[in-house]
Amino acid sequence: MALKSLTEALGLLGKKPLVWIPGLFAAFAVLLTYYVFMLFGATAGFATGAAMLILLPAFLAGTYGLIIGGAFAAADFRKYAAYGYFRCLITNVLVLLIGFVLSNTLTYILLMVGISLDIAMYFSIFLIVPLVFFFYFADISAIVHNLSPFRALKDSAFRVAMGSIQITAFYLFNIALIFAAFFIFSGVWSVLASDALMPLAGMTEAEILALSQAELLALFTAPEILSSGAISLAACCLLFLPVFVSYKACFYKRSLLDLSSHAPREEEEGAFDEKGRWYKYS
Repeated sequence: MALKSLTEALGLLGKKPLVWIPGLFAAFAVLLTYYVFMLFGATAGFATGAAMLILLPAFLAGTYGLIIGGAFAAADFRKYAAYGYFRCLITNVLVLLIGFVLSNTLTYILLMVGISLDIAMYFSIFLIVPLVFFFYFADISAIVHNLSPFRALKDSAFRVAMGSIQITAFYLFNIALIFAAFFIFSGVWSVLASDALMPLAGMTEAEILALSQAELLALFTAPEILSSGAISLAACCLLFLPVFVSYKACFYKRSLLDLSSHAPREEEEGAFDEKGRWYKYS
């Protein structure tokens, strides 16, 4: 199922243009954040990036709805985006908060018992892995099954636990895609920034090691380096984010959607209006 879902996702990218919207938005967000940062400073750039991240769940929810619902009209995208925005946003924010609190708590505990900071940080990073593993589908569960954020986390964990070896294959394919994205990012960035990196390439190992932190920081924060990084990141977002989102939705639809969940559902009877707003029947 993992391979079939990936094949289906790649096929959708060629047949259904709307599934590219998350990638287009992410690429636009990266470039906009970069230019605001360069023109107005770090504070404005950070605020712009945060605003773009807050808007991103609408595009994720719209794409999830298209793929799982099987309707690919622009009106359907708007409807699913409006319906699923807050479900997707709040659920993902909750996962981030849980990861942040647990990782920091573990770091403090390890530091208190005498573990070095580097080792404590490694343990904290490893703590994030099971969170991602079990809660990766929580936003889709919140949208599809109309669950509250905490129940969506429980539902995602249950479906992942019941997914057997197909889940492992799914994550392995995702890891391969991450490596591919990193490889393309590195290649594009090195080509675009080749002129700025030329002095570094001509140095010996001893000369590089002799550089101070201030000199290295000045080198890697040069305008050519930053612009090349922004363009490379935007290109990777454009190419790979639609793949990740489509693959996730296709796999959920094929392998996890029909699993009976133990998480209680909040069933509501209602309908959408023409603007995508949900009205509950009284």
